[in-house]
Amino acid sequence: MNATYESVMSSAMQLAPQDRCRVASSLWESTRSRVASADDDLDSMLDQREAELEQNPSLEISHEAFLGHFSNRRRS
Repeated sequence: MNATYESVMSSAMQLAPQDRCRVASSLWESTRSRVASADDDLDSMLDQREAELEQNPSLEISHEAFLGHFSNRRRS
């Protein structure tokens, strides 16, 4: 079977709402290991950044400075 997004969606939309919820839940769960891995990577990075700030509090910047940094990058 060579399913496409459109064919799957067309078939799914013919299901009763509770069955569509079951399909959506099953699809979401099938991606969970990929999402969990990304969450673990993010958690590790955030832990590292927090440790860096605890070691050297002078690295901390304001929220406005943080946003300003990225705003300036977009203009470049």
